[in-house]
Amino acid sequence: MRLPPPTVARRRRSAVLLVALVPLLAACVPMLGSEAGASPSPSSAAGPTAVVERVVDGDTVIVDLDGERTRVRLLNVDTPESVAEDRPVECLGPEASEFLKDLLPEGSEVTLAYDEERVDRYDRTLATVMTDDGRNASVELARAGLAEAITVGPNDRFRPDVQAAMEEAQRADRGLWDPSGPCAR
Repeated sequence: MRLPPPTVARRRRSAVLLVALVPLLAACVPMLGSEAGASPSPSSAAGPTAVVERVVDGDTVIVDLDGERTRVRLLNVDTPESVAEDRPVECLGPEASEFLKDLLPEGSEVTLAYDEERVDRYDRTLATVMTDDGRNASVELARAGLAEAITVGPNDRFRPDVQAAMEEAQRADRGLWDPSGPCAR
């Protein structure tokens, strides 16, 4: 069976449909272009800006937030202990702390992004800390092999990115995952 040639009206409908779809597809391109595990851009994680006063350890930082000194616990990561009074220094704890100090130097401006719960039981602000160039500090710690991905309570907004970064570090045998490194058991 032979199909009749397309009519002029059918061609016009196809052209109109194509013209209508192009802007929709163009809007999707930025989403498709982002790498798996990449930190969200600062605009997608828009929150208040703060200035880093000091890094406490690998997953806690003190910032100046609207003129107030605020202790921030990074979301979705757990780094080895390096300063807890009631616990010994853990393998790669000091390295995680130094890594975070290099990533978030004193005086640097950061953006805080919140999840469901804003404060933990220790009265620390719970937030993802984004560097001025849009990197998620939790993702960078996990990618370096200096943190495990965790979820506390309902705070899982950034967990997929941190999990992907941790799995990348595991595949590459980095840091905590290095079978011949200082933390090997």
